[in-house]
Amino acid sequence: MSKKSILILSLALIGLGGLLGASWLTPRGSAPACATLAHADPPASNAAGEIVLAINVGSVLTRDGTLWVYRPDLEKWLTIDEAFRQEGRETHLMPLPVPVDQIRDMATYGFIVTETDQLWLYEHATDKWRQLPTPRR
Repeated sequence: MSKKSILILSLALIGLGGLLGASWLTPRGSAPACATLAHADPPASNAAGEIVLAINVGSVLTRDGTLWVYRPDLEKWLTIDEAFRQEGRETHLMPLPVPVDQIRDMATYGFIVTETDQLWLYEHATDKWRQLPTPRR
C-alpha cells in the first residue's frame, strides 16, 4: 500500500472514529450528551480557561491548551488523558504539539491543522504527536 493510500485511510479512520467514538459519551437509556451539557458546569468555570474550539460531541479545547471531555455517566468534565485513563488506556495527548493560538481546526482530539498549514496527528500506537506532510499533487 502506498504512503498516500495509508494517509488517506488513516484520516478516514480518524473521522469515522470521531463519529463513532462519541457514542461512549451517552450512557444507554440517558438523554443525549447535548441535553446534559446544558446543566453541567463548563470547563471554563473550573479555571480551565476560555473555550476556543468545540471538538466532536462533548469535547472542547480551552485557551490554556487543555482538551476536555464531558462524561454524562460521571456528570463531570475530564481532561482527555483522564477520560482515556477511565477507560483503562494511558495516553499523553497533552501538551499539544503547537500553541492553542496557532490552531486553525481540530476536527477530532487527535488531528490538528495550524494557521500555517501544519498538520499534526496523534498516533495511539506510539502515544506521540507526529507532524504530517501537507497533501500535494
